[in-house]
Amino acid sequence: QQLIDRKLLDVAAGRTKRLAIFCPPRNGKSERISRFFPAWFLGRWPDKRIILSSYEANFAASWGARARDVLAEWGPSIFGVHVRSSPSASYHWETDRGGGMWTSGVGGPITGKGADVFIIDDPVKNAEDAFSETMRQKQWEWYRSVAYTRLEPGGAVILMQTRWHGDDLGGRILKEAMAEDGEPWEVLALPA
Repeated sequence: QQLIDRKLLDVAAGRTKRLAIFCPPRNGKSERISRFFPAWFLGRWPDKRIILSSYEANFAASWGARARDVLAEWGPSIFGVHVRSSPSASYHWETDRGGGMWTSGVGGPITGKGADVFIIDDPVKNAEDAFSETMRQKQWEWYRSVAYTRLEPGGAVILMQTRWHGDDLGGRILKEAMAEDGEPWEVLALPA
């Protein structure tokens, strides 16, 4: 967990713009990265925006609600930051300084929203989806044409996932990163 924390601090400080974390299921990565990191980040920089996407919209919104609740509880005493009463839905909430968090399912609508940090938390639901060439292609197209275009200048992407297939979203991003003109990614692979 401390290694993940150090990598998240690098993202927050702007030293890392692309971070991929690969580890098996049930290791607490979503608790750390989708719940506590957004609350801490928006406490420190309450005018910034985070978008979080996962394999399904309701799952993503559940992490949005958890992050909102952490900041609502601890933000006033630790950071002097409050969560606005409106909007404060699980899928979209804001701080009293104009920043906030949006959530969506992978492939879902995020048009018109910008992100200083874009978190992709387990874009693949299960092995069945991972082994579907159609699903892998849809995720890649969503990443390139929707998610990536939502980044604010200097924005960061955090991809965390369980690797199910060599050609999943993480695999395609790594392949692109290794190309001569590819974008560099910091990769943290934690085996089972």
